[in-house]
Amino acid sequence: MFSKKNSCNVRPEPIGFGLLVTVFASALSLASLAEARITQLQITRIESPTFGGITFGSVGAYEKITARAFGEVDPTLPGNALMTDIQFAPRNARGMVEYSTDVFILKPIDPSKGSGKIFYDVVNRGNKGSYTTFNQAPAPSGVANTDASGAGTGLLMRRGYTIVWSGWEDASLIGTGANTLTASLPVARNPDGSSIVTRTITEQIFDNATGTDVSLTYAAANLDQSQAYMVVHNHTQFVGGPLVNRVTVPTSVWSYVNNLTVRINRADPFLAPYDQGAAFEFVYPAKDPIVLALGFAATRDLISFFKHDTSAQNPVRNGIQWALGRGDSESGRYLKGFLYWGFNADESGQIVFDGLSPHISGSHFIATNDRFGDANATGRSYQRHLSAKMVFPFTYEVRANPFTHAVDGILNRCLMNGTCPKIMDTDSGNEPYLKPVSLITTDGPGNGVTPTDIALPANVRVYTIGNSQHGPQSGVTTTPSGVCQQPGNPNPWAPHVRALGIALDDWVTAGIAPPTSRYARVDDGTLAHSLPQSELGFPVIPGVTYTGWYNPVDELNMSVLPNMPIPGQSYTILVPKTDSDGNSISGIRTPDVQVPIATYTGWALRRAPFAANEDCALTG
Repeated sequence: MFSKKNSCNVRPEPIGFGLLVTVFASALSLASLAEARITQLQITRIESPTFGGITFGSVGAYEKITARAFGEVDPTLPGNALMTDIQFAPRNARGMVEYSTDVFILKPIDPSKGSGKIFYDVVNRGNKGSYTTFNQAPAPSGVANTDASGAGTGLLMRRGYTIVWSGWEDASLIGTGANTLTASLPVARNPDGSSIVTRTITEQIFDNATGTDVSLTYAAANLDQSQAYMVVHNHTQFVGGPLVNRVTVPTSVWSYVNNLTVRINRADPFLAPYDQGAAFEFVYPAKDPIVLALGFAATRDLISFFKHDTSAQNPVRNGIQWALGRGDSESGRYLKGFLYWGFNADESGQIVFDGLSPHISGSHFIATNDRFGDANATGRSYQRHLSAKMVFPFTYEVRANPFTHAVDGILNRCLMNGTCPKIMDTDSGNEPYLKPVSLITTDGPGNGVTPTDIALPANVRVYTIGNSQHGPQSGVTTTPSGVCQQPGNPNPWAPHVRALGIALDDWVTAGIAPPTSRYARVDDGTLAHSLPQSELGFPVIPGVTYTGWYNPVDELNMSVLPNMPIPGQSYTILVPKTDSDGNSISGIRTPDVQVPIATYTGWALRRAPFAANEDCALTG
């Protein structure tokens, strides 16, 4: 598998076992490469070799590069003009809008021994994720040497990938850290230079009795309480009915600490009816929106540069033919938004990613092309339901909205310019409930009408790894998980994700057809309404509460905050049927489910005193 190098690369000075090159502010000027839109690559650190010098079969040793990329976009080009507020972003002397982003690369020292493929791991809130799934080891640090243990199984390296991470969220939204990858994106302003001000929403669930402070995603434009309001609720009672129990909190109960923090007096008698899991929604006038969609452009331009630039300024030049993009959860939603908004075509019209693998993203989108958007907001039936991106289109196929009759699909733009990638969309057993997967694979009629299956596009596969939670719990426990009623679900999805990742590679680069899609369907009777319980097949289990919970999705009135559901425009949500053990009978059934010793649900409910029987979010 691995072997130690007997000799060291002679480029730099030795530090520990490996050799390290540290190049601070080594700017590679790319101004002449206008079509690439990466104007400068500033390499700040090289560790060569990394992983303590071990080699990965015929691929050899790897090196690690830390850098900062600087880019610019032409705001007048059609592919860029669709970015929200790009017309209000500052421009340089060339009329371009600038951005910069952190970059982290693991690559074969000898590019001729690599596979010619980029494995792009979309960071989640600035953190590397897929590396751990595939290599079964923590992702390497950008500020310290990485020894042999950091390679884990070395799967990605043995396959010769050039592994790339880069920032796409502005540092002001996710914070900074030694290993957090962020972007620097401009603030949009009015033509006269004044702040753009628009009302926005944030939410807080403390899940304790002592928390008081709510952090605002964007700074408040002023501290006038009359221009803001707060709502509290302890239950949504949203399944099958309207929002209820939402009560306005008097201004005497909350106050501004400053323009980034609101404080709630949790001891006030007004809040006595609400327990530790109460949800507080705060609507306020925010200022200075960030041009968030430039994060999409930063990814587009960087991958295009790595694939197509052949100058010495490209650290992976002459070695890349294909690019595969992968992301979990928020990062998977990012990939769907990236594709939907047309960023899989670079400014020259070339395809960026040849294959995409959004994982555990369900049918949800991402607010990365919205004014005052919050990419971190994932809508749940109880938490952030009205401040996340749960909107049409849900399907890859271009289809008509059953309520508005608008025609759209995730592939709409890439179909127009021939840049659609091969796609493997994978989910755990949590997403059919939390981010309704049935909306991806059915026609989604409304108001309880049973939907019908739709044909997936030829370039799309959909897999549900059933009976697992959003992020599998490590090991088996008998104690409740967090504020949930039951222990977490340890049923793993990672082995299947690794296998499907290799299948996507083979599909893209060798034309080998992947496994057929595996998910619950209407036509074979494996997809059903969650109630009555007998129709779904979930058994009565002592000590287990079953409510038929799922996360409802409605057409929303976007003219008000929160964006409220429009009466009579509720999508029909179906969930996977179960066997007599309570385990789903469809999708990919893991060995633990095929020979079960337990019931593995993808859903869980909260316990008292934390908004009992509401959804317990990502836990199964």
